[in-house]
Amino acid sequence: MSMLKLIAPLAGWATRLEEVPDPAFSQKMVGDGIAVDPTSSELQAPCDGVVVSIHASGHACTLRAATGAEILLHIGLDTVNLRGEGFTVRVREGQRVKAGEPLISFDMDLLARRARSLLTVMVVVNGEGYSIASRRQDRAVSLGEPLLEIEGGERAPEEAAAGATAERAVRLLIPNGLHARPAAVFSRHARMHPGSVSVAHGGRVANGKSVVALMGLGAKHGDTLTLTVQGAEAGQRLQALVDLVSSGLGDPIQPIVEAPAATAPAPRAASPVALTPYAAGAPALFKGTPAAPGIAVGIAVRVLETQLELTQRGQGQAEEQRRLTHALTSVRQEIEVMIEGESGVARTEIFRAHLVLLDDPDLNDAALQSISSGHSAEWAWRSAIELHVGMLQRLENALLAERGGDLRDIGRRVVALLTGQSGSRVPENLPDNAILVADELMPSDLAAVPPGRLAALCTAHGGPTSHVAILAAGLGIPAVVAAGDAALRVPNGAAMIVDGERGEVHVHPSAELQSATLRSLAERATRREAHLARAHEGCHTLDGRHVEIFANLGRPGDAASAASQGAEGCGLLRSEFLFLERSTEPTEEEQTAQYQHIAQALGGRPLVIRTLDVGGDKPLAYLPLPREENPVLGLRGVRVSLRHPDMLRTQLRAILRVKPEGVCRVLVPMVTSAHEMRAVRIMLEEERRALGVSTPVALGAMIEVPVAAMLSDRIAREADFLSIGTNDLTQYGLAMDRGNPHVAAQLDGLHPGLLRLVASTVEGARKHARPVAVCGGIASDLRAAPLLIGLGVDELSVSPAVIPGLKAFIRTLSMSQCEKTARQALELENGDEVRALVTSTWPGL
Repeated sequence: MSMLKLIAPLAGWATRLEEVPDPAFSQKMVGDGIAVDPTSSELQAPCDGVVVSIHASGHACTLRAATGAEILLHIGLDTVNLRGEGFTVRVREGQRVKAGEPLISFDMDLLARRARSLLTVMVVVNGEGYSIASRRQDRAVSLGEPLLEIEGGERAPEEAAAGATAERAVRLLIPNGLHARPAAVFSRHARMHPGSVSVAHGGRVANGKSVVALMGLGAKHGDTLTLTVQGAEAGQRLQALVDLVSSGLGDPIQPIVEAPAATAPAPRAASPVALTPYAAGAPALFKGTPAAPGIAVGIAVRVLETQLELTQRGQGQAEEQRRLTHALTSVRQEIEVMIEGESGVARTEIFRAHLVLLDDPDLNDAALQSISSGHSAEWAWRSAIELHVGMLQRLENALLAERGGDLRDIGRRVVALLTGQSGSRVPENLPDNAILVADELMPSDLAAVPPGRLAALCTAHGGPTSHVAILAAGLGIPAVVAAGDAALRVPNGAAMIVDGERGEVHVHPSAELQSATLRSLAERATRREAHLARAHEGCHTLDGRHVEIFANLGRPGDAASAASQGAEGCGLLRSEFLFLERSTEPTEEEQTAQYQHIAQALGGRPLVIRTLDVGGDKPLAYLPLPREENPVLGLRGVRVSLRHPDMLRTQLRAILRVKPEGVCRVLVPMVTSAHEMRAVRIMLEEERRALGVSTPVALGAMIEVPVAAMLSDRIAREADFLSIGTNDLTQYGLAMDRGNPHVAAQLDGLHPGLLRLVASTVEGARKHARPVAVCGGIASDLRAAPLLIGLGVDELSVSPAVIPGLKAFIRTLSMSQCEKTARQALELENGDEVRALVTSTWPGL
C-alpha cells in the first residue's frame, strides 16, 4: 500500500465535502475528498502526475498520480455553463506535471458574478482501493500546504512510469452509448491486462476495469473516448481495446451522420433555428434509431423547446416554499386525472412514475436548499431538476435514461405552473396526420394530444427505451429517435414519411413516393386487419397439425397486449423485471402480486414463469457472486438458484400462490443435467405441500446449451416440458460470445448445426411424450417457423406483435412440406443457405 500526499491546489478556506451545495459532491457520488473556497485564482497540481483529461469548458481537469489514484479538480459549481469563459488552461492532456505547477487560471471576479459558487473540489474519482487517511479542513490553507493523504494503490515501477504508457482517442459509434452491456464487454477485456486501464470523457476519468465507473462517464453516440493503458505491452493492449470500441463493443454500429458541407454542425444547446431547413421541393432522407414500429405519411409540426427566463431572487423562504408546495400539489392532481383517463397499463405505469418523482426526497431537498439560499421556487426547482438530470445522464443505463426524460418532463410542468405558462408545448390545433418533430419529446406532450391526431414522431435526441417510445408503441404511432440535427432541419408544415421499422425519415418526398407508401400502408392494414380478425382462433396447418402460439413477456404491461394479439398463453415470462434495478430482493408478496396481475391479464391462459436467470451479464446488487474470468460460463441460471436455495424457494412459493391453481408453470433456465431438474422438483413439491396446493404444477427445462440438447431424453424424464432458448443455444453451440463484437455478427440461429440441436431435443422429448417449445429469437422469424414445425416443435413463444401474422402464415403450411424442407436444411452448410432454401420454397416471405 502506498501513501499519496496532496497539497492545496489553491489558497483559501478548506471545508468538508458535505458542505458543498451540490449533491453530486456532498453525497460523494463523484468521490471522496475536500473542497476549498479560493482566495487565489490559479489552480495548481496537488501532486506529481499525468494530466488524464481536461474538460472542454476548461473548468475541470483530472490527474493520475504514480499510485494510480485519479484526482478530479473541479473549479466552482455550475461553471460548465460558462462554456470556457473566464478559464485559461495551462496544460494539455497527457502532459506530466510536478506538484505546484499551474493547471488552470481563472477570472475570480467573473466566476463570483456568474457561477453558483466558487467552491473548488478535489476528489479521488477511482475510489475503489483508495481511502482518505487524513485531511485538513475547516481552516484556512495556503497554496502548496499539505491538505490530503490518500492511502492505497501500488507505486508503479519507474520504468513503467517513464515509458510503458500508451494513449489513444477513439470515437464511440454505438447508438445507445456506453450503457451496461458494452461497458461490461470493455471491462472484461480490460481486466485481462495486468496494468492500469483508464477511459476519459467529458472531464471525467473511469477505471476501465469497472463497469459502474464506465457507465458513469455518460458517453453517448459520437463521443470521443481517450483510452490510456500502462504496463507491459501497453501498445498492443491499447490497440486491442481501440479495435474493440471501434467495432461496437457488441452493439451495432451507427455511423456519424455529418451535416452537409454548407451547414456548420451545431451543438445541442444551439437554437434549432440556426440550422438550415431542408429546401422545399428538394427530397431529403436521414436516419435515426427505430423506436416504435410502423410507417406513416403526414405533415411536420415542430415542437420547439423554449428556455424560460426565470427570476432568480425569491420573495422570502416561507413564501417560495409555499409556492413550490402549491405547484407540486397542482401538478400531482393533474397527473392523477391523466392516470384516471388512461386505459393502457404501460401508460398508467409511466405517469405513476411521475408521481413518485414529484415526491423524490433528494429532488425536493435540493430545491428547498436552493430556496433557503434566497432563490425563487421556479429557479430552485429547475436547478434541482437540471442537477439530477445531469447525474443520470452520466449513468448511461436505459432505465436511468428514461428517468432523466421523466425528470425534465415534470420539471417543465412545475416551472410552467409557477410562471403561469402553458404546460404543453404541442400546438392546440394540430392538422390531421400530424408528425411531431422535436429535439426531444416528453410523455406529457403526447398526453395532451387528442386521440387519432398523431401520425408519427421524430426527434433529434432521446432513446428507443424512453417512456415516449413506449407510449408511441402503445398508441400504434411510428417513431424514429436520436436522428441528430437532421431532424431539427425539418421545416414546419413539410410533408414527411417516417419509417419506424428501418429508422428512415423522408422530408419533402415526391408525390409518387407518398402515393406508393400510402398504397403499401393500405395493403398492409388490410392484411393486418384480416390477420387480427382470426388471431384468436386456434393455429393449425393445412393438414390439421395444431401449433400453439404463445407470447414472450418481460413486464406486467405486456400481458394484456399479448392477449389482444391472440396469444394462447405466455411461453416465457422473464421474471428478472422483479429483481433487477433495485437494492433489495423482492418479497414473496411482491412477486405473487405481479404474477397474479399478469395471470389475470392473460384471462386464464397458461403462464410459464422462468425462475430467476441472473449471473453473467445480469448481476444483482444484493446477491454477491464471486468474480469470474468468464461469467458466461460460470454461475448463471439454475446454478445461481441452487447456490441460493432460499431465494428460489421464495419465488416458487410466490408462483404456487397464483390463482387459479395450475395456471402457472415453472421453467428452469440453463439446465445441463437431470440432477438439476430433480433438485428443483424436490423444492417445488415441498413448497406445494407446505402451502396445501393440490393441483400439480408443470415443471419445464430450458434447453440452452448443446449438452442439454444431446441429453434431452434424460432431462425430459425429469421435466414435464422442454423449452428451447435459441439465443444462448446459438452462443454456446457456435462458441461465439454474444457480447464479443468480433464474432457477434456471425451468430446465426438458422445455422444447420443449431437446427440439428433442435431436432435432437425434439427426438429426446418424444421418448417421454413431452411437448417442446421454442422461446428464443428465431421463433419470431417467419422464415424459421416452417423449419421448427417440420422438426416437430409443438409451440412457438414469440413477441406479441408477431402473433397475428405468424398464425396466418402457419395456416398456409402443410406438414409434409415443412418436414421435407427441414430435412433438407439439416444437410446444408450455413444459415444463408437455409434462408435461401426457405424463401425459394415460400416465395412470399
